[in-house]
Amino acid sequence: MKNGLRVVTVAMPHLHSAQVAVYARVGSRHERPETNGLSHFFEHMIFRGCDGFEDSTALNAAMEDLGGVLDGFTTRDYSAFQSTVHPRHVGDATEILAQMFRAPKFQSIDIERQIILEEMLDALDDRGREIELDVIAHRLAFDGHPLGQSIDGPRKNVRRFSTDDLHQHRKAFYGAQNLVLCFAGAIDPTQCQKIAQRTFGKLFEGQPAKEGRAPGLPKTPARTRFVQSDDSQTRCRMSFRTVSDVHADYPALLLLRRVLDGGLSARLQVELVEKRGIAYEIGADFEVYSDCGMLDFELAVAHRKLSYAITELGNLLADLRNEGVTQAELDRVRHRARISLEMGLDSPGELAHWFGANRLFHDPEPPQARMASLEKVTVKDVRRIARKYLHPRRMTLAAVGGADRPVVAGARRALKTVAAQLQ
Repeated sequence: MKNGLRVVTVAMPHLHSAQVAVYARVGSRHERPETNGLSHFFEHMIFRGCDGFEDSTALNAAMEDLGGVLDGFTTRDYSAFQSTVHPRHVGDATEILAQMFRAPKFQSIDIERQIILEEMLDALDDRGREIELDVIAHRLAFDGHPLGQSIDGPRKNVRRFSTDDLHQHRKAFYGAQNLVLCFAGAIDPTQCQKIAQRTFGKLFEGQPAKEGRAPGLPKTPARTRFVQSDDSQTRCRMSFRTVSDVHADYPALLLLRRVLDGGLSARLQVELVEKRGIAYEIGADFEVYSDCGMLDFELAVAHRKLSYAITELGNLLADLRNEGVTQAELDRVRHRARISLEMGLDSPGELAHWFGANRLFHDPEPPQARMASLEKVTVKDVRRIARKYLHPRRMTLAAVGGADRPVVAGARRALKTVAAQLQ
């Protein structure tokens, strides 16, 4: 649009719902240490009323009367504000979201501050220690880089954020040029374009955000951090730095992840759970940012099993690096990936994220193109990718739990052995 807002429409006429979502290119990686947590704080406060809606209750009631629920979330590199409503009410839902961005009230800040501080207690133990594994793992993997900051920020920041801070943050990051408005579901694209112009056309332009420098690899190979807590298990995350979703290696990495954790018949579940009984909860996942990514392996075990779990996970990864995968195994996970992509075509939420959130950073490829790139991946590609990315130079290990010092020392020794295997 003229003010720089990008409008994305994903028509799914066979559905009986529609999602309206606003994505903003701002998260904790765009913050300085003294403003860390402000994007999450803003996400909460924007729901505290706006012109035409006296307070949060009036705002929520208005959206609920359209069949939807106002929702928002903040990540490390973007924020989202959305609702799924009846198709008849797409225009009204968009008007509500537009009013939130055009004229937020930022009222009752001290009440919302207390809500956020309560939410943040989930990441602390009774002694006030940080026990959120995701935060600890990112701080370790991205030491000294903004991606290592927590999304919530430190409690001292939350206690002092003011309405002036919110207005400055809005001016810096919530202008039209830094937003994407997405309609997905049972919509009329032409009508949605008119709705967008009518509702968001007067939003100030602002400027597009920049992520700054890309993070380097961990400073030392196989870095570790163990945090003591009173949990009955130790939760452990082994992470490997990878690439963004626009990198040529990304399709092979997706299939590599599925080989390891593509269901109950995948290697992690079979080898570490079904055959050895090491853990009940184990999995692998990707976290992708605009300029890098992380392949994470996470499990929870009895303290005495921690070294054993690290050793066997390392053996599994070393075997994949050395032996690769069979054609039959690759064909099977590729078939499942195709099914997953096709099933996602029925979800307005998934497609809104695919085409809307990704549009913040680049022109997203359609799911069909992603499938075509997966079809090109060969057995040799998977082995090459495993050798390249499952490497100690890219590896960190974070753990939280009640393991005592001898157990932790044993786990560190086990990780050194794993690092030697992955050289």
